[in-house]
Amino acid sequence: MVKTTVKVDKELVKEAHELGLNVSKVCENALKIAIEQLKPVFSKKGLKNERWCGGRDLNPRRPTPEDLKSSPLS
Repeated sequence: MVKTTVKVDKELVKEAHELGLNVSKVCENALKIAIEQLKPVFSKKGLKNERWCGGRDLNPRRPTPEDLKSSPLS
């Protein structure tokens, strides 16, 4: 075991303690799951040093004219 510091929202920690959760163990388990899921992605040839995105971001963008033409509402 190694000791490290993780910053977590104060309210989340409060709720976790109210539920009797061990925050360290929850973080450790979540990290294991993340590594398990991402390892195959990063172990593929050519992806090791490239940036990876897990999906669409939440930043809205303006629709392009092409988007508006193919919209089911038009």
